Amino acid sequence: MQQLSDDHIQSLYIFTRQHFVEFYDLQTELVDHMANGIERQWEKHPGITFEQARDREFKKFGVFGFMHVVEQRQKAMGRKYGKMVWYHFVDYMKVPKVLSLSLAVLLTYFVLKYSTISDELFVGAIIGLALLFIAAIFIRRRQLKIKKEENEKKWLFKEIIYNQGAIGGFAILLMHFFNIFNGIEDISLMHNLWIVALSIFICSFYLFLYIMAIEIPKRAEEYLMQTYPEYDLV
Repeated sequence: MQQLSDDHIQSLYIFTRQHFVEFYDLQTELVDHMANGIERQWEKHPGITFEQARDREFKKFGVFGFMHVVEQRQKAMGRKYGKMVWYHFVDYMKVPKVLSLSLAVLLTYFVLKYSTISDELFVGAIIGLALLFIAAIFIRRRQLKIKKEENEKKWLFKEIIYNQGAIGGFAILLMHFFNIFNGIEDISLMHNLWIVALSIFICSFYLFLYIMAIEIPKRAEEYLMQTYPEYDLV
């Protein structure tokens, strides 16, 4: 049976890129699928050319080409990422990490209940934190751009890991909850319970943000090698 040459394989990689598949892992999956299909066609129809067999295989993907495959893989990797974030979050519910989280909730409670800082200082803190976060995103994106300029291949899960942390950071405006309680001296039970609940929510939210923006990206290489056995080799 006629088999594909290395030039044919490289041609299929170029073909997938021309049809808007930018991630190397998806390109590899599609190239492998199309290569098997082309060789099966050659087994049944030895006279057809590589291009004819390739185009026949591509037509099997329908009018939208590879788009459906890309969307399905993005959803699958999104679910995988969500489970990873949740795993890290649950890990903070265990000793000794839960002690740090409990301390953060306690400090947040006292800040919300008793702090009387001025609105100007509060707004300044919000702007300062936002600028720091934007600067961190800019630096990280610059690092990724340099790697791409060095012809590093793009991986779908890698893009998800770094982009999700950046998106989550824009929710930093939730710190405005702090201002709701500025100067309030209500000591009723319901009011105190509400502050406790809000403190837990704020700390949990920023724990998710920390996991997405710092902890998971810090271990990105480890997770990528677990997801893609060929990642280290490539």
